[in-house]
Order: sequence, then C-alpha cells, then structure tokens
Amino acid sequence: MKKMKWILFLFSITNAILAQEAAPVQKFSLSPEHPNPGDEITITYIASDSPLQNAKNVTGVVYTFDNFKWLANDITMQPAGDKKWQTKMKLSDHASFISCVFKSDTLVDKGEKMPHAWMFEKVPGAYIGWGLLRSKPFQDQVPNIVHDSAYIKNEVGLMWANYELKYHPESRKRIFFEGLKLKQLVTGQDEAKLIKRELRFVLADNNLDNTAQYSIQKSLALLPLEANKAFVDSVQTVLLAKYPKGVLARDQEIRKVFMESAFDKKVKLYEAFEKNFPQSSFEDVYTDTESLFYDKMFKAIAYTYIVNNKDYNYAINSVKKVSFTNLLDYHWHLVSIPFNRDSDGIEKANIETLRKYSDAIIAEMESREAYVPKMYAGKLSLKEWQAKVLDYAAREYFTRAKLLEATKAYDLEEKYLAKIKPFFGYKDASYNEVYTRMLLRKGKTVEAKEYIAAAVKENQVTPEILASLKAIYLKEGGNEVGFEAYLQSLKSESNIQDHKKKLISELINLPIEGFELESSKGGKVKLADQKGKIVVLDFWAMWCGPCKNAMPGMQMAVKKYQNDDNVKFYFVDTQEYIKDFKAQTQAFIKEKGFDFTILYDGKNPKTGKLDQVYYKYSKAFKFSGIPEKMIIDQNGKLRWMSNGYFGSPSELLDEISIIVSYLKEENK
Repeated sequence: MKKMKWILFLFSITNAILAQEAAPVQKFSLSPEHPNPGDEITITYIASDSPLQNAKNVTGVVYTFDNFKWLANDITMQPAGDKKWQTKMKLSDHASFISCVFKSDTLVDKGEKMPHAWMFEKVPGAYIGWGLLRSKPFQDQVPNIVHDSAYIKNEVGLMWANYELKYHPESRKRIFFEGLKLKQLVTGQDEAKLIKRELRFVLADNNLDNTAQYSIQKSLALLPLEANKAFVDSVQTVLLAKYPKGVLARDQEIRKVFMESAFDKKVKLYEAFEKNFPQSSFEDVYTDTESLFYDKMFKAIAYTYIVNNKDYNYAINSVKKVSFTNLLDYHWHLVSIPFNRDSDGIEKANIETLRKYSDAIIAEMESREAYVPKMYAGKLSLKEWQAKVLDYAAREYFTRAKLLEATKAYDLEEKYLAKIKPFFGYKDASYNEVYTRMLLRKGKTVEAKEYIAAAVKENQVTPEILASLKAIYLKEGGNEVGFEAYLQSLKSESNIQDHKKKLISELINLPIEGFELESSKGGKVKLADQKGKIVVLDFWAMWCGPCKNAMPGMQMAVKKYQNDDNVKFYFVDTQEYIKDFKAQTQAFIKEKGFDFTILYDGKNPKTGKLDQVYYKYSKAFKFSGIPEKMIIDQNGKLRWMSNGYFGSPSELLDEISIIVSYLKEENK
C-alpha cells in the first residue's frame, strides 16, 4: 500500500512539472485532460509574456517520442482570443512524450527552463524521452529544441532512466546504451562490469532490430579498448555471426570499400555491398561510420570514372541512390563549376550538356524535398527540412536558373528564380541582375523599377541593373543630368554611413616598396612616379573567377574617376602560367569593354613564377590569394587593403569611392 502511494505521488509531481502548474499562467496545455496515444487532441498555447506575445501568426513543430523514435510534425496555430492559439492534431499510436516549439517568423518560444512538454507516463518511453531531450550528452540523437536553461545534470538524466526501468522494465533493451552512458558519466568510474552484464543480457535476444544492434556498438565504445579487447572482439564476433547482413557488418563493409585503393576492386566491392546491404533495409539507423565514409565512398567511385575515362554516366545514372549532399556535390562539380568557368571566360563549356546534367540532378534534388532524410529524421519537421534545403541548395538552383536563361527556357527559369527569391531577394547583386532581366523581358517595367529600387537600397546592383534603371528613368521623362541625384535618393543613408564608418576604421598607414612593371598601354609604370596621386591596385589573373567577377565594380570605379588625373587604377596581372596570357588578357578586356590599364607582374627570381610584385607585397602585408585590392595615398603610403570579392559591384564602387574621398580630404 505504501509503495502504491509513493508511485502516485511521483506521478503527480511529474504532471505538475510538465503542465507547469507552478507558473503564474499556464502557457501550454492539452485537451482532453488525460489524452492517450492515438487520440485527437487540442493544443493550446498562450503567448502572453512570451517572445511571441505580439505575433500575428503562430506555427510550430510537435516533437513526439513514439516507440523510442522521434517524430517531428509541423502545426499551424489558429487564434483563439486574448493571445491564445490553438490547433488540433492526432497523436501517433505509440506516443509516450511530446514537446512543442512555437514560432512566428524569426521568433521562437521553446519554453526556456520548462519546455512545452507533456508526458504520457503509462506508455513505454515516457520517462526516458523526457530525460534524454534535456541531457546534453545525447544532443546528437534527439531534437535540439530545448533552451540552454532547460538542460539537466547527468544525475537527473540517470534518475529519469531509472524511472523508465522502474515503471516500464520492458524498455530495458531499448535504453541500455543511454543508461550505461549516463551511469558512467555520473560515477566517473570504470563501469566495465555493468556494461558487460547488460550486453550479455541484450545479446541473448536473437531478434535485435537495427537500432538495438547499433546501441550494442555504441555501448562497446564506452569500454577502454586495451583492457577489454577480448570482450569487444567476442561481442563483435557474435554480432557478425547472428546478423551477417546487420549494422556492424555494413559498417565494416563501408570502411572496406572506402579504404580500397585499387579502382576496379573498389567498384566490385561496392557492387557486392549494394546487393548485400540495400539502403532500404537501413532507413531506421544512421551510424557514425555511415556519416563519415558512405558519401565519400561513393563519390570516390563516381569521380574516378570521370577523371580516368571522362565517363559522366556513372554519376548521372546514380542520382536516385546517392544522398542529398552528394546531389549538391554533383551539381556543383558537374554543372556550376564548368558553367561559371564558361561565364568567366576561363574555359568553354557545352551548355546543352550542362543542361542535360542539371535536368537529371535538379529533378532528383527537388523530389527529395518531399521527405526528411534519415540523418534528420525526428530532428527536423518537413518544413524545417525544406528551409534547410533552400539554404543548402540556393546557389545550385541559381545556377539552374542562369542555365535555363542561357538555353532560352524562360518559363522554367522564372520558376527557379521565384523558388530562391526568399534566400537571395535584393541582397545578392548577381541574382538581382538576372531577376531584373527576367522582369523586363516579360514587360513588367513597373515591377522591375520597384525591384531595382529595393536592390539599390541594399547596395546590391550591377552596371547592367543601373543601365536598366536609367533607361526606365529616361523613358518616364527624366533627364541625364538628374539621374545621379535620383539614384542617390534611392540609397539608404544609414547603410552608407555605417559602411563609411567601418571602412575608415580599417585604414592603415604603412610604407610600401615601389615597382616598375610593363603596361598594356605601352612603356612601363613606376610606383615612384605616382607621388601626389592616389593609386588603386587590383591584383588578378585570367584563371581567377572571383577576380573577374569583381571587374564590373572596378569598371564603375574607373569610369567615375576617368577625368580625375589624381586617381590612377592599375590592374596587376599576376601568377599567369600560359605562354600567350598577354594576348588572352587583352582579348578578355576588349570583349568585356573594360577600360583598364593592365600591368604584367615580373618574373620572381625566388619562385621562377610571374609573381614578383605580388609575392613581395603578400609577404610584407601578410595576405594570400587574389583578388587583392590596395590603395596607396598621395604620399606613397599603403592606406587600405581588401582580399576577395563579396559579390556587389555597387558596394565595391562605394568602397573605392569612400577611401578615395577620405584620402583627398585628408590631404587638403
């Protein structure tokens, strides 16, 4: 009788905690009051005094611990008056525990110290689900949804594991790894005796599922290997004997295929692996070995076919069986890189072939948006996965859109531009250029003008966009003289001032050695002869895509100062390795219509390469890579440096202009 009373007291404490009865206002509740798995329930959320108290819409995700697996389901809340939100949903058939996260745009309410959670204590998994969700040692295997303040000590996590075993002893074979790990963390002692006892108990079962098999592997990893090698080997031998096509056997084969260096043998090993361990049989388990080596194993085969035999078919024909990560990698290497190199004038590509590859890869990528892959199962809802896909794949979808434009598939291009607009819209100059071009092609002049205005405010425009805006402005009755003032009126003054403040804070004042280099316009240019002038140097090369991408912005700067003899721009062509680079350089500059004075870097006696000045400056000022921009003031001092290119021609123009204007004022 006393024991029964104690148990009932325990349950009342548990429900009080989960229902947050101690809080002044109950933020989260379910009805009916005592729901069971499989029931339809109403979830009520009160947003007052929460991050969402002023929200106009609320969505969320319900994370369910069901049969010792996590499920994640999107919900949409409906207003129910006085900052109250509700929705109905059907509990899964074996739900033992749920936790909710509520959202509105970028705001999130996890419940802070007390998550919005509910325990169905009569169902196996209830206690361990509540404990694991808030235990940091298991962050990699549970949804990462609790506030930092909600994490519990390992001792408390172990308490919840013990409660699970006390009230649901049948859970023992489902939670033995978690219990053993917590026990070892709490005691800080060698728990080999306990671990071995538990593993012998579990191994007595001849019908272990994939999850239990992998839990045995993880439990073995808790043992110091040197002192327990014989036991570890014996357990692995038993696992392989009982489950020759099980999780451990599969992990070992993944490593074996990955490590094989002979290509023909690697291919045969993979073919046997694929037959013996089909992916469909392992959708319920995702091991560390698979995470580390599976994708690399397959990519090594696919890309070796390409490198050795120029055979792209193996990769393209495998799109349905590779991971989403590999699909991204395929599209980047087989489509985006050659397309970008073609666009940058580095290497010609067959656009129709790229379109064919893109068609196959992108179709499969989009089909994967319909379901959450196993590595994220239970951790991300479908909408969260789709948001992650957009984050991962936006660049590839953008290449897709540009490729469709190049092949005049305009309707499809518009589809992909719309798809990635939430990711890029207004904040990426390259995207803004293509999107504006699409609007103008469709005759949507008013919409294009509005879009360009928003892009100008973000300082993410290209010369082409500005030319389009000017054409619209003139057509609407504006005049040449007034365009610059009109353009300035569209810009964000606060953004300009913030940018200016940041750049001025980065100014330096260092001595710099001179140079004397051959000029594309004849003769030689000496830095020493430029005293009294502001000199802008841009180190670049024909093989450097980012260098070329930055050139429209640099052309804008050159044009702005074309009549100012006190500002000189020199583009130092460095690190070239082909014999006719000068001819290719001239052809490229002419093709693009750039008005640049090119200086050819000299031969470096230390390296034997054409990087004499670049090498000297990179060592002196500790930078590497190109493009590298440097501004030297009227007194011959280095005042500003910038490495790389960040994607906006108009922003680059502003950077050059701000520094040049500051140096002019400073020298008065």
